[in-house]
Amino acid sequence: MYGWRGRIGLILASTNAVTEGEANKMAPEGVSVHFTRISYRGEGDEADDIRLRKELEAAAGLLAGSSYNLGVDVVGLMHGSASSDPRPGFDQTLNERMYKATGVPSITQSSAVIQALRKLSIKRVSTGIPLGEMSTLMRIKAFLEANGFEVRHQGTLGIKDHHLVCSQPPEASYKFIKSLDRDDVDAIVMNNANLRTLEIIEPLERDLGKPIITGNQALMWACIRKLGIHDPIPGLGKIFMIQ
Repeated sequence: MYGWRGRIGLILASTNAVTEGEANKMAPEGVSVHFTRISYRGEGDEADDIRLRKELEAAAGLLAGSSYNLGVDVVGLMHGSASSDPRPGFDQTLNERMYKATGVPSITQSSAVIQALRKLSIKRVSTGIPLGEMSTLMRIKAFLEANGFEVRHQGTLGIKDHHLVCSQPPEASYKFIKSLDRDDVDAIVMNNANLRTLEIIEPLERDLGKPIITGNQALMWACIRKLGIHDPIPGLGKIFMIQ
């Protein structure tokens, strides 16, 4: 049976073309990953995120919570901006909404990023997003700061068409994330699920000598740990080597 150790259910935006490929590569033996989607225009504004959050319970309910669905063991919302809000406890509220709809442990991408940073004892970070939407970048920055992290530098890749984010090759992600590095930061955060980064996380960590935390990586790590699986998994960055 697929998923004999555990089943992960992920909620994606309809524009996401990266997570399925990356998540399946991160799943350890015996873990299966299953997906559902919420309609998302990808315009990069907060109104788009609000529309996505309204459908959260319905999407989560397709993955777990009754005898008419797959019945996964953990649910995750794979979306950075929709789960990043500087209001105290906002991401935890989304986690609770998914839990109430499914009855299984649930976590958002942004909550997972925070958990990963705390697990690594990180305090000072740089962060960025691929789209050139400054309001989204400032919201993610404010979310990190509201959770106790110092954001020393931030930037965008400047992409204007959201359909072009998923088509960026790994070398573009490598150069962009590397450009966010500063001597006074402990880690670099890329809280985006639609930018291909999996191949470059570990090489970049070696080159910069500090952890790289991305949205897909952090949420998969958090979901795997919620399954009670604590095996170190090489090749996925420092966070996956901590039990």
